[in-house]
Amino acid sequence: MKKSFVNPVILLTLIASLLFVSSCEESTEVVEADLIGAWDIGQASVDIKVGPLSLLDFLISTLQFGQEAAKELVDQITSEFLEIGGGTVTFNVDYSYLMSRSDFEESGTWNLEGNKLYLNISDETVNEDPLTVESLNSSAAVVAWEQEQEIDLGEGTSPFNAIIIIELNLTKQ
Repeated sequence: MKKSFVNPVILLTLIASLLFVSSCEESTEVVEADLIGAWDIGQASVDIKVGPLSLLDFLISTLQFGQEAAKELVDQITSEFLEIGGGTVTFNVDYSYLMSRSDFEESGTWNLEGNKLYLNISDETVNEDPLTVESLNSSAAVVAWEQEQEIDLGEGTSPFNAIIIIELNLTKQ
């Protein structure tokens, strides 16, 4: 009869390796030091929700819009928010920031609490609506924010509330 022989040291090493690998989770911690520096702001992506539905689905299923008319209206509404992208933002070690585009410049202070980034514009009241840092490393970041807005289409329809989710991709200079 043959004996199966497995070296106990090798077996323990394999088990320990498997346990270590399976216990590793992707880190979602936002590191403040990674935020410091100058960033190029990419084009915004916009998602609009009415309850659990996308704006397109809401217009078609609830308000009985045709597919093409609904798509045209969604494109018109989202185009207003797409202009947010572009320009640069610099986060300084002293917790000041400067955001600039060809058509405006904004400065203030910033504060990072967990994955919430608060931008307080100079000479304005404290901003209590933070950006959410969805991902951040030393060369790229994704930030997003939500805003509730009433949409009034006129033409005999009742106004409704929608959640507008704007996401920006940042690239470190």
